[in-house]
Amino acid sequence: MRGNLLVVSNRGPYTIVGEESINYRPAVSGLVSAVLPAVKRLGGTWLAWGGRISEKPIEVQTVINDEFNFVEILLSQEEMQGYYEGYANGVLWPLCHLMPEKVKLSEKNYRVYWEVNQKFAQKAGPLLKPGTLLWINDYHLALMPYFIRQKYPWQKIAFFWHIPFPPVEIFTIQPGALEILRGILSADLIGFHIEDYKENFLKSVERVLKLPVNYEWGTVYFNGREIRVKAVPIGIEPKYFQKEVPKIKEIEDVTAGQKVFLGVERLDYTKGLKEKIKGFARFLEKNPQFLGKVVLLQVAVPTRDNIDTYKNYAAEVFQEVQKVNVQFGNKEWKPIKILNRNFTQEELIYLYRIADALLITSLEDGLNLVAKEYVAARSKPGIVILSKRTGVAREFKAALQVNPYSIEEIAEQIKNSLEISGEEKQKLFYKLKEQVLLKNNNWWLENFLGKELFYSENGFSKYYGKRGEKKVGAVD
Repeated sequence: MRGNLLVVSNRGPYTIVGEESINYRPAVSGLVSAVLPAVKRLGGTWLAWGGRISEKPIEVQTVINDEFNFVEILLSQEEMQGYYEGYANGVLWPLCHLMPEKVKLSEKNYRVYWEVNQKFAQKAGPLLKPGTLLWINDYHLALMPYFIRQKYPWQKIAFFWHIPFPPVEIFTIQPGALEILRGILSADLIGFHIEDYKENFLKSVERVLKLPVNYEWGTVYFNGREIRVKAVPIGIEPKYFQKEVPKIKEIEDVTAGQKVFLGVERLDYTKGLKEKIKGFARFLEKNPQFLGKVVLLQVAVPTRDNIDTYKNYAAEVFQEVQKVNVQFGNKEWKPIKILNRNFTQEELIYLYRIADALLITSLEDGLNLVAKEYVAARSKPGIVILSKRTGVAREFKAALQVNPYSIEEIAEQIKNSLEISGEEKQKLFYKLKEQVLLKNNNWWLENFLGKELFYSENGFSKYYGKRGEKKVGAVD
């Protein structure tokens, strides 16, 4: 087993099903697609929950392959309800997406969140070897660096926060704000997608913890350590989206002879699906000449459907789709086709290639890798209509950008995408393509973890001593 990297996240590259007869299924998520190339290249171990709920001790699974190992951590139903549903997605998720009205504070849920973070740290401890770089990912595990630092003070820790980081006034609505900040600051290197999130984090550190912050250099001094904070948007691996894939007859039948607008989202209230549907309806209302000539193909992946907020939101989305289809459709044609299931990467590539335009109307979005995947998958030019409130909007200046809260803007940009000249369409698309190719996954890993780590044969241990102390003359 080569490499000395230990990646930790709530969900990992595999979903494990069963107790006696075990099945391993590759997991599809933005975090997995971004982090997996690093684990494969550097080698090491990935520790995560494998999707199994267990109230009794059962054998923990380890998936071993030539590139890296995956080690499962088990969670109980109570842990899932308190840590994942209750605090991570009932408090941190809505706060970070600027929706405090959806927050449900609970002292019990926060206590379980604390305990599960401690559980992850305890499970990670025996996997740490001399020179290991521990890379913790996302808001589910914000306290974990603190627990590691308490027991392994020499350990080198990187932490990447994959969702937006809100202004301090929003972040401090939660009683646990101080502990969350202290937890993240127990890492040596902290990453966010864009400068706005980095600045929000630094302001929270300055205001809540009263610590000196260097905004220019992105450094914080805490407990005798200098912590580096970076803004580095995730890139994808373009080659993964350039392979040949089969057609999907179900989709061919629905889209034949029409201009296709594509949406790919989880059924999450932050993704702006209702706003998108209303904007598409407004476009049809204002431009009846396009009736029967366009279709919105909306992938709506089920998510967290055991949580009432999400169940209710899904019902509202389906109701809105039905309303539009009744108002504008007929027996032969429906303006919106909703696809309520999980899609494989191969199926998504097919959808990306048949869509004339990608329509993203997230109300708040840490980055949005779908926009990059759409561009990477296509050889022919396509239009990206993109919410200004996504992290990727800072990179995708050539996209047709919209305020997702404005139904009129969405309708107008849908029309503009249909009327744009072939020459202009090609020009805009190749600007997007250039961004995706230049700021790819390698670029992200190099700029976050550092070129020295990424290209060193022995990984982190080449630049750090046995217990993580900086070697004399080593390069930062």
